[in-house]
Amino acid sequence: MEYMALHPFEHEVIFNDPRNKAMDSTSTTGWKVTKKKGSLSGVGVSVSGAGAYAEMSGNFSFTLKHMESSRKYNKMVNDYKISGGVSGFWSWLTFGANASTHKEEIQEALKEMSSSEEVNGTVEVKLMVTGLYPNVQVDASAYVLVLQITDDQGSTATVFSDTAPKNDVGAQDENYNNLPVKDNESTIVL
Repeated sequence: MEYMALHPFEHEVIFNDPRNKAMDSTSTTGWKVTKKKGSLSGVGVSVSGAGAYAEMSGNFSFTLKHMESSRKYNKMVNDYKISGGVSGFWSWLTFGANASTHKEEIQEALKEMSSSEEVNGTVEVKLMVTGLYPNVQVDASAYVLVLQITDDQGSTATVFSDTAPKNDVGAQDENYNNLPVKDNESTIVL
């Protein structure tokens, strides 16, 4: 049976974290956004090492909340020229003072995302992957980037985007390290 397992966070942004006074405000409460890799079971390949490429292909169906269901998020994408997908939003969110400067808008978007209906989607993986080191075989598996949103009450929601699959779908080794890919023609469809 196929499933999507969320693996240890890569990065997180905490609003109103006492360690980060630049994000502290009395007008909003603490939210946290964590970028995670959703590992796609059943989609993988073995490759003999760096320089040798193997094709990874397969499909994976899931049910998650959709980032683009948020009107505020879509407005922010247009207003601030945010690149598409989880990776584009994450890059914008963690760049400079964006998280603190636009905190109220971000939290409104996160609230809309987390309260939206779940939708069915399919990741169609099609890419070429190689290892990190010459002559060291690696078992590669596919992943899709997702955001885990935790509100001020501790409730969590996991969201995805279908707008930049070439940036949000990739390959990783057994220890969740990103592997080099090329010819990434993966898609995410609703």
